[in-house]
Amino acid sequence: MTRPGETNPYATGFVGIGTFRSADYNVITWDPRGEYASGGLLQLDNPNFEGKDVSSIISWMADQPGVQLDDAATLDPRLGMVGVSYGGGIQLVAAARDKRIDAIVPGLAWNSLNDALYPHGAFKTAWASLLMLGLVQTGARINPQIYGGIILGDLLGILTQSQRDVLTSSGPGALVDDITVPTLIIQGTVDDLITLDQANTNVEMLADNLDANGNPVPVKMIWFCGGHGVCLDPASPIQNQLLTSETLNWLDRYVKGNTATDTGPTFQWVDQDGQFYASDVMPTDPGFHGAPINSISAGGFMPILPIAGGSGPLGNPLGLENSLPIPTKAQNAINIPLTLPTGTAQLVGAPTVTVNYSGFGTSRFVYAQIVDNTTGRVVGNVVTPILVTLDGQSRHVTVDLEDIAYTAGPGDSLTLQLVASTTPYQSFTSAGVINVSSVAVSLPTVGASVVAVNSAPPVAV
Repeated sequence: MTRPGETNPYATGFVGIGTFRSADYNVITWDPRGEYASGGLLQLDNPNFEGKDVSSIISWMADQPGVQLDDAATLDPRLGMVGVSYGGGIQLVAAARDKRIDAIVPGLAWNSLNDALYPHGAFKTAWASLLMLGLVQTGARINPQIYGGIILGDLLGILTQSQRDVLTSSGPGALVDDITVPTLIIQGTVDDLITLDQANTNVEMLADNLDANGNPVPVKMIWFCGGHGVCLDPASPIQNQLLTSETLNWLDRYVKGNTATDTGPTFQWVDQDGQFYASDVMPTDPGFHGAPINSISAGGFMPILPIAGGSGPLGNPLGLENSLPIPTKAQNAINIPLTLPTGTAQLVGAPTVTVNYSGFGTSRFVYAQIVDNTTGRVVGNVVTPILVTLDGQSRHVTVDLEDIAYTAGPGDSLTLQLVASTTPYQSFTSAGVINVSSVAVSLPTVGASVVAVNSAPPVAV
């Protein structure tokens, strides 16, 4: 089973129908409920709707000619699932509910849509608007609360409890604890919609899961330059081959049952230069990280107002649809130079920021982003909302920023920017002033013993 809506029988890549047909798989795709030729209302991968739909497809599949069955009595075919975004989230939902699935490769999948679209109570206005536009253009029939939530979020930056409940019910969430099949998670380093922390949450939950025989569930994760958003970094010459090879090897091992197939290292990631690295330790494991790199600096004064001097959009080369969610170096910002080592260091994970401040105004957030001073780009195209209370009192807040994957070498320099506004979270009701007295930043490093330069593995045949 591959991503919903795919129809090109010759499509290549790690989710292309042609890729799997060439590897001797039967392939089934489908239009999710509420979209194109399918009936019903779109419910954002709700286990009780889209989850049940997948189970019905599996039962239908088991009755088709040429399908290998694990158990004819229970209509249990031998099958794996691949797909990205909506087609990634449904895999986690389906595998938790239906034990007939043998292996999954969810790409760009979330754990919690509340945390993905409404992190810390800040609404992702740019992405929500683009998603609604796409649904309208395709004539999708969706749960009306979803449209209401997008409109309210765009106008006021908030969601009602019932709208948040819809997001909570959409996708895997706690169901990941029930997954018992091998899972290869593929996530984008420049994905500013479903960020890397969503993949990390799924990995952490899977770490304690056992398969049907009482053994730990095999779990692997790859971070690549892509996803929802645009890769502005140099393209890796091995990325497409690596993703395709690793996906086919995973299915060869856990669907076809070829125990001799090497599924490679536990964790692979790409940096801003297009270089892949590998480790047999997950980034969610404390043993993955070395000593953090700490910086502390004075802050400054910043007026808070919408749009003017803020972060994003990127501009003309990509068009509005692609550039609107991408943050950029801001003019209206408090700039904090970050300490980097004289040699080379791998910065992989979530930086931690502590801000001491006071201020007045209506704004509930300022935003933090890390800028590469050489390229002028925001690292990973990600920006993090920081919840503030501007009531004139002296306050402090500590927050983990979005995860990054960056190799700091000689001559590199980074700046943390605290910005008043950013198009990914644009709010037209924010106003005020903030005076930051100090900022402390801790950058996560990778332990030297767990890193190896990676190359693309051979494709299973």
